Amino acid sequence: MDPLLKMVICTNKNNIMTKTLFDDFENEWQKEWKDMPEFNMKPEVPILTIKLNFKSIDDINKFSELINQKITFNKENYWYPKLNRNSTSELKYYDNEP
Repeated sequence: MDPLLKMVICTNKNNIMTKTLFDDFENEWQKEWKDMPEFNMKPEVPILTIKLNFKSIDDINKFSELINQKITFNKENYWYPKLNRNSTSELKYYDNEP
């Protein structure tokens, strides 16, 4: 929903509760979504998550080589094998009809 159609009714550190200004716009997109291709996005969910501890920078570098990914102090999560998050950015839909 368009963020302009929402207003904040309660705010705290952990939660922002919102209420729509115009409830009738909630499903407005359904009126326009006619004869459009189906879209189903499957989330990537790991079957196992582990926490690793390293004693030295050398150990980090060795592990980085093993998984073929650069490990940095700024990133906490890595997938093996590495996820290609930009893979859908090059996908396009073409209609065969003139």
